[in-house]
This record gives sequence, structure tokens and C-alpha cells, in this order.
Amino acid sequence: MTADMIGLMVGTLLTLLVLSYILGDNPLYRLALHLLVGATVGYGVAVTTVTVLQTVLPSLQSDSPDRVRVLIPILLGILLLFKGFPRWSAWGNFSTALLVGVGAAVAVSGTLMGTIIPQTAAVGSLNDWLRGGSAGLINGLIGMIGTVGALLAFAFAAPRQPTLQRLWKGSVGVGGQIGRLFLLAAFGAAFGLALTASLTVLVGRVYAVVMGIQQIITATGMGGG
Repeated sequence: MTADMIGLMVGTLLTLLVLSYILGDNPLYRLALHLLVGATVGYGVAVTTVTVLQTVLPSLQSDSPDRVRVLIPILLGILLLFKGFPRWSAWGNFSTALLVGVGAAVAVSGTLMGTIIPQTAAVGSLNDWLRGGSAGLINGLIGMIGTVGALLAFAFAAPRQPTLQRLWKGSVGVGGQIGRLFLLAAFGAAFGLALTASLTVLVGRVYAVVMGIQQIITATGMGGG
């Protein structure tokens, strides 16, 4: 029995174990989940170990300037391990704070540079709209209203003065309601795409299971009369 056939049998079996969740939560499904988590953790540990051995250790043995830069993440990693011990968990707060701060900075900058600014620039200018004729003008106006409304939909603070509150509700409040309609349409389209992709994956896996069972029967001679 070749390695490809063994892989086919294991893949088919694991797919059937995962699909058994259709019948409800059961030990077979949990076994597949445990195998997935264990394989993922093992792969991560292996990759991390190889990375440390191939990059970090050679840098520590040399006298290059990279030696100092390598010591800092090693120290932070060691401090992060202290989070597993309640008595010394406070020492891991330095590494945790750095991870949270860097993650928040990356998320904010990614949102600004990757979503808000490109979306605002994609709205275009009036000249761009007019070049497309009436259809371009309508598309530009819809894009502008949707972009501004979606941004106003996340305005949760309001002034306390009654006069300013009425002005706020008449402008920002209405714009936020319009933005929520655009967000609902976007979420609906995203859900439809996700559902279509999931069904495509499901059909592909069912087809793979059927073909796998046929190949296993043919290879093992179980289908021979």
C-alpha cells in the first residue's frame, strides 16, 4: 500500500468524522477536532523550533549587531512564559502589553490605510463622476452617501445640550440610519458569498469522499465479485 493510498484513506476517514456532526455532537466529531488541534499545535511548535534553531541561535553565536536585536524578543518570550505560573504571572505583563499595543496599532493602521482611505479615494471626484455620464454620477453619489453614512453609523457619542442633540439627530442620526442600510446590504452580500463558498467546499468534500471510497475499494479489491 503506497503512501498516497494511506493519505487518501486517512483523509476520507477524517472527512467522514467531520461530516458526522450533521447527526449532532458526537465522539467521532470531537476526535477529528482533537486531531486537528493537535496537528496544528504540533506544526506550530515544529515551525517555531526550526525558526529559532536556524535564525536565532546562529545570531547569538556571532558578534554581529543582530545579536542585540535577537536578545530582546528572546527575553520577551521568556517573560511571556511566566504567564503560565500564577505566582510570577506579573512578569509576563510586559510581553502581553507589547503584543496588545502592537496588535492594536497594526489593526488601526490597517483599517485606516487598507479600508477607510482606499474607500474614500474610491468614491472619486465630481469630474470622475461626470466622465461616466449619468450612470457615473449616480454611482458616485451612491458611493459617497454609502461611505459617509457607514462612517456616521459608528458615531455613538452625542452632545448633551438639547439644541445640539436635535441638530445631531437630524444630521448625524439620519446619516447613520442610511449608513446602516448600506451596512445591512454589505453584510447580506458577504453572508451570501460565505454561504456559497461553504456549500462549494461541502460539495467538493462529499465528492472527494465518494471518489476516495471508490478508489479504496478498487485498490483493495473489495469490489471484485
